[in-house]
Amino acid sequence: MIRVLVVVLVALVAACGVVYYMGSRQPVAHTAAVRAHFHAPPETVYKIVWDVRHYPEWRPDVKQVNLLTTNDPNDAWEEIGKNGTLEYTFSEASPPERLVSTLLTKDAGFTGRWRFRFLADSTGTDVNIMEEGSVQNPFFRFAMRYVFGPYSSLETYMTALGKRAGEQVTVTRVP
Repeated sequence: MIRVLVVVLVALVAACGVVYYMGSRQPVAHTAAVRAHFHAPPETVYKIVWDVRHYPEWRPDVKQVNLLTTNDPNDAWEEIGKNGTLEYTFSEASPPERLVSTLLTKDAGFTGRWRFRFLADSTGTDVNIMEEGSVQNPFFRFAMRYVFGPYSSLETYMTALGKRAGEQVTVTRVP
């Protein structure tokens, strides 16, 4: 019995070592981008993204939002959800064309921002979201590369945004 436990323990340590090594070989910084077309005008889609108080109503990964400032409700907020508690701010805003959401939480294991572009065209709005991030932890980098990929959060967000706008959007990865 002890022999079996030793073999299992050695296998687990070896697997963790392989995961750590493979994760450490991935770049710390990354970018990923997605786009989708909405029939709604840019002002409508922009307002949905800007209104953080209502995120729990349409984002499946957010259970609660707490506003952290009283001046402008979007100066800073925290999202409580499947990724724990994370603090954000809109670090740039040019309604209804551009918005930048920046992660403020320092100990999340990752940092970064999402750059939103709302481009009007003759049939509605092209929405582009680019994630610029860095993942310090090699285990998280392994998971991002080999388990869920860098597009997962972006695609989930864009799909939920479409539903909130009353549309079924096709999310496309931008190379």
